[in-house]
Amino acid sequence: LDPNTVPGDGDWYHWLKKPSWNPPGWLFPIMWLIVSKPTQFAAVWKLITQTTNTNALSIPLLVYCTHLSLGDAWNKVFFGLECTGRGLAVITAFWTVLWLSAYLFYKVDPVAGYLLLPTCGWVSVAASLNLSIYLLNKDDEGGDCS
Repeated sequence: LDPNTVPGDGDWYHWLKKPSWNPPGWLFPIMWLIVSKPTQFAAVWKLITQTTNTNALSIPLLVYCTHLSLGDAWNKVFFGLECTGRGLAVITAFWTVLWLSAYLFYKVDPVAGYLLLPTCGWVSVAASLNLSIYLLNKDDEGGDCS
C-alpha cells in the first residue's frame, strides 16, 4: 500500500457491473474536492481555533486522522488492488470511524461536528455503491481481487 501510487488497471472500474443509481463519474471529484475537503478543513479549523481545552482535542483529532488513513486505504484496496469485497470491509471501517469523528467533534464544538456531515453523507453513498458493486460482481471471474 505505497502511499504515493494506486496500482491497478485504470479500466477495471469501468467494466464492473454497477447499480442503476451509480453516480456519474464527473460527480466524484466535485464531491471530494469541492464539498467534502473544504467542509472537513472548516471542521478541523473550527475545532482547533474555538477550543481552549487542548486536552479535549486529542481523541477527536486522533479519530479524525484514523478516518483519513482508512479513506486512503480504501482507495488502495478497492481501486489499486481491485478488491470489491475487501474494499467493502475497509470502507465500512472508514464510514464507522468517520461518523465517530463527527460525533466527537460535535461533543467539543457542535458546528465542527455538523461540518463533517457532508462527508458522512458522501461516504455513505460510496459505501452503498461499494456494497452494490460487490454484490453485482462477486460471482464473476475476478470479481474480487483479480
